[in-house]
Amino acid sequence: MGMLIYTAGRISIQVQPGIYPMKPLETIVYVAEHQFFVGDESLLDEWDGSYWNDPYSDDGLGLAPGIVGVQCPRATGPAPVFLEMHGAPPVLPDARYCKVTEAPLSLESGHLRILGENNTAGLPGLQFEAPATKYMLRVLYADLDTVTYDDSDGAEHYLLQMYPLPSPLKTVESEKPIPDSETEGGTNEFTPSTLDYRTLRPYEDLDNPITEVQIERDVQRLHFLAQDKSPSIRCSSAVALARQKQLKAVQQMALYDDSRAVRMVAVGALALMQARDYLEMVSDREKGIIADTARMHLQNLDKR
Repeated sequence: MGMLIYTAGRISIQVQPGIYPMKPLETIVYVAEHQFFVGDESLLDEWDGSYWNDPYSDDGLGLAPGIVGVQCPRATGPAPVFLEMHGAPPVLPDARYCKVTEAPLSLESGHLRILGENNTAGLPGLQFEAPATKYMLRVLYADLDTVTYDDSDGAEHYLLQMYPLPSPLKTVESEKPIPDSETEGGTNEFTPSTLDYRTLRPYEDLDNPITEVQIERDVQRLHFLAQDKSPSIRCSSAVALARQKQLKAVQQMALYDDSRAVRMVAVGALALMQARDYLEMVSDREKGIIADTARMHLQNLDKR
C-alpha cells in the first residue's frame, strides 16, 4: 500500500502505512439520546436513524450502511471526541481505556462526519476528508465511570482510530443474524460483510458503571502526564488528578490547556469532585462552551 493522503481543512497529510500519522483531531459532540454518530457525510444527510441491530444489547455500537452510532452512558450534553487516522491496525491500547470496540465503516464519498444530534451550525462537529475506501473504526472509551447514567454530567472522552481495510473486506462473524425479510417484513439490503463488529475490551455494565481500577495514583507522575503531547492522556490525567484532590492543577488545565477538549474534561473532573469554588472561577473567567459546561455542572450539583 502506498501513501495515504488525509485532508482536514486545507492541510494535507501524507501517511506511510503502519506509522503514527498525525496529531489527533478533536471535536465536541453534543450527545442526544445516549449517542453520537460517525459516518459518511452523504449518507448521514439522508439517514432515517434506524439500525439493523439493537445497539444497547450489542455492546454499544449501532450499525447502518456507512454509519456507526456510538452509544454513551450520558443521556445528553457535550463530550470530547478525538480522531486518529492510521495506515495499519494500531496496537491494542493501554488499560486506561475501559472499553474498546470495532466496526467496519465504508466511506464511499470520501467525507467523514462526526457529530451528535444536537450539534448546530455554529458547532458542527468534525468534517474530515479521507480516501474513499473501507475502514475499520475502533472506538476507545475512557473514564466512563465518571458519568451518572442517563444524566448530563461526567468527564469521559472517546478516541476514534480509523485504518483502511484490505479488499475484499474481512470481518469477524457477527453475533447477531441479519434480519430476515420474511419474518420482519420489507427487503434487506445489509450484508454481514458490511455490518460485523467486535468487542476487543468489554465494559462490565454501562447502566451501573464500575470504578476504574487501572488509573495512575502517583501524584508526581500525574502532574508529568498532564503535560503529555497526547490530549487523550491529558484528559485521563485531569480525571486522575481530581481523584487525588489536586484540584488547583485540574483548574489550571480547565483554564489554560491548549486543547478545548482537555479543558472540557478538566471541568467535568472538577464537578466529579464537587469542587464548586473552582467551577465558579472557571465559569467566571471563561466564555463559550467551557463556561457553559462549567455552569451546567454547577446546576447539576445544585440539584443534588
